[in-house]
Amino acid sequence: MLNLQGVLVGKIQVQDNPRTIIVPCRSARQSALCPHCGLNSKRVHQTKTRLVKHGMINYQVVLLSLTIRRFKCRACAKVFTEIIPGISRDRASVNLKTQMLDWLRRNSFNFTGEQFKVSGSTLVRYLLKMTKTMVIDWTTTNITKLGIDEHSFKGHYLLITITDLSNHKLLAILKSDSQATLGRFINSIPLICRANIKEVCTDLRASYRTVVEELLPQANLTADRYHVETLARRALDDIRTIVQTEARSSRLNLKKLLWTNKYQLNEREQIKLAMAFKKYEHYPVLKQAWLIKEKIIQMYRAPTQVSAEQRFADIIMLLDTCDSNHYLSVLRKTLKQWQQPILNYFLNRTTNGFTEGCHTKIKMIKRVSYGFRNLNNYIAKITLAFLPLIWILNYHTI
Repeated sequence: MLNLQGVLVGKIQVQDNPRTIIVPCRSARQSALCPHCGLNSKRVHQTKTRLVKHGMINYQVVLLSLTIRRFKCRACAKVFTEIIPGISRDRASVNLKTQMLDWLRRNSFNFTGEQFKVSGSTLVRYLLKMTKTMVIDWTTTNITKLGIDEHSFKGHYLLITITDLSNHKLLAILKSDSQATLGRFINSIPLICRANIKEVCTDLRASYRTVVEELLPQANLTADRYHVETLARRALDDIRTIVQTEARSSRLNLKKLLWTNKYQLNEREQIKLAMAFKKYEHYPVLKQAWLIKEKIIQMYRAPTQVSAEQRFADIIMLLDTCDSNHYLSVLRKTLKQWQQPILNYFLNRTTNGFTEGCHTKIKMIKRVSYGFRNLNNYIAKITLAFLPLIWILNYHTI
């Protein structure tokens, strides 16, 4: 229960105010190994007692009343302090640090500090010390698919998220979304491991595409399905906003109807959508944009790559023949530029769904912590949240 090994425990005392559990303990060994000459010594030179925080049980802080002995070596006459496994010269034992970091994976710095009666700066120090030792071992990881996407740290300040789509693991959070930052990360991968990467899934960002094609020429670049569909939906929504503004009539709640896939609409919603198209029949571009969005959805439901290529050609032809519109022109240009990455989806049907799931968890962590101001603390906290508990235990054991 106390997670103590190699020590003798005395009579445990429980105090009500403050609620603490005091555990007297000392080393079970009669001698200690001299760090200077390597010989055993039994001659006790000095004894002292100090309190060490050891953890928490039922919301009560556990304090070790630890008896520490200093020995004097008969061979070299040097005085040294005995070493007790799991307890260093800090005021916190290994067990306490493990518990705090486990709590910190799901809670904020302030809340965890209040529970364990430590300051937030102390938690930050423990966390940064641990994350500095974290290095990706590329030799033991079999990474064949990379996921690249960005998320917001604060406002428009974006960071790059790198994930291992083949094993569903978060690899790194880069400190900016610049092209140079991504290039430095890929260059840090050993050449042998870099050659094993067969596919990279990204959003429709030209800077990412340039870096991937230059540094990972053997990998297939795949445009994420979600971002392609969202691009069409946003173009449709921009057109809807302008049409409803120019019509100057009672506005229908069209956004949800237009964004929802046609096969997901019930009979009542389909009738309502048809009435909306009839109401805005003087603006045919609205229905054209909706049809293009539906064509893109149907393209991703194609059973084979050949049929997907045919459906993609139909979408481009429809965009070329529809009415002149700025939003559809931008959509047509983007689809043509990203034709091959979009069609690469049908090779393995790889998406950035795991990366987007990581972003959902990151948003939850930011809400729990009420935001972050320090970038290094933020990256360390996010990295900790995605670590398995066994890694933290192994880190402190080592």
